[in-house]
Amino acid sequence: MKVVIVIPAYNEEDTVGGVVSIAKQFGKVIVINDASSDNTALIARKYGATVISHSKNMGLGASIRDGFKEALRNGADFVITLDADGQHDPKDIPRLVEKLNESYDFVLGERNLSRYPFTKKFGNFFLNLATNLVSGTAIRDTESGFRAIKSEALKNFYLKAERYEISVEIIFEVGKQKLKTANVPISSPVYVKGVGVLDGVKNFRYLVKRRKRNLKSYVDDFKYVAKNFIGAKSQRN
Repeated sequence: MKVVIVIPAYNEEDTVGGVVSIAKQFGKVIVINDASSDNTALIARKYGATVISHSKNMGLGASIRDGFKEALRNGADFVITLDADGQHDPKDIPRLVEKLNESYDFVLGERNLSRYPFTKKFGNFFLNLATNLVSGTAIRDTESGFRAIKSEALKNFYLKAERYEISVEIIFEVGKQKLKTANVPISSPVYVKGVGVLDGVKNFRYLVKRRKRNLKSYVDDFKYVAKNFIGAKSQRN
């Protein structure tokens, strides 16, 4: 199975080299340099990544979409995404790949948020719930950027988000395709502020626009999420 690892990056010269040097042990690495003003592209290439550079800053969503296209052009069977800022440990890649080999279609790395600020944990819980409610899924840590997707499923994704909304849009497509999903606990070496409350609200509004809803849809999805997401979380704790 060919694994291609997509790493979006914007002004990450301090960390991208270390991420690439480890990630390349597990597959081909493609860094999408989103018009960085520092040496991100140069360092990523030096450490062994294929680098695609945007001439202007286009956002996280555009970077991931371009990375997906390049991964599929490279004949990927499994596509991994992770961040360039050091908050994900590339050594966890084999754990996600192992789950895909267990017949799952989509695997999401679940961060340990115990060391995160209360506001981050609080916001993450409710954004998880809202994302699962709209998408009809039961996945934990939906904002995590550490993902593994089978290319056969990825080929059917319809993604158009330009910025942070890409995270929830991917989950929406997972639910739309009724993919078999799993979470895998991952390490979080460093805390990065990342998506704020306002971004979370924008993400939810974006999802609602993507899906035509009625009252029955919300009731059915709430029952599903309550049974699978909240129930699974209670058992886990």
